[in-house]
Amino acid sequence: MPLSEGSSMKQNFIGESCSRKDRCERAEEPQRFASDLRQCVQLSVQPKNVSVTMSEVLLVLQAWNVPDLSAGVNCSFEDFTESESRIENGRIFCSSPSTKDVIPITRGQGDKRVVKLYLKSKETGKKFAAVDFVFYNCSVHQS
Repeated sequence: MPLSEGSSMKQNFIGESCSRKDRCERAEEPQRFASDLRQCVQLSVQPKNVSVTMSEVLLVLQAWNVPDLSAGVNCSFEDFTESESRIENGRIFCSSPSTKDVIPITRGQGDKRVVKLYLKSKETGKKFAAVDFVFYNCSVHQS
């Protein structure tokens, strides 16, 4: 059923779900509830990829249209592994997985594996933003 123009059904982006504004906890706080898709959380990461042989590389994430993150966030590589982060000057710093944690992510995946790197709220325990992240493995190519 399409929503009428005056509908109160909008997007709750922290939970990545549609809900009525009156059912969204703390919807009145800045960046807690979006009524326009241009208000969606956006995320970038540098570097965008690492070799499977590199352990715990420092990643720098930049997020836009996010709510207050003072409660903290973790970086989650799909459901494989999670790392603590720190927030400084609007940037989020976390580490790529250790080489032992990369093995189950990349085993049998050829020369690259693309996974979703999520920001996970420490306040709600929910993943609320994602960006593609690549693990590459050049050793699968014989020289």
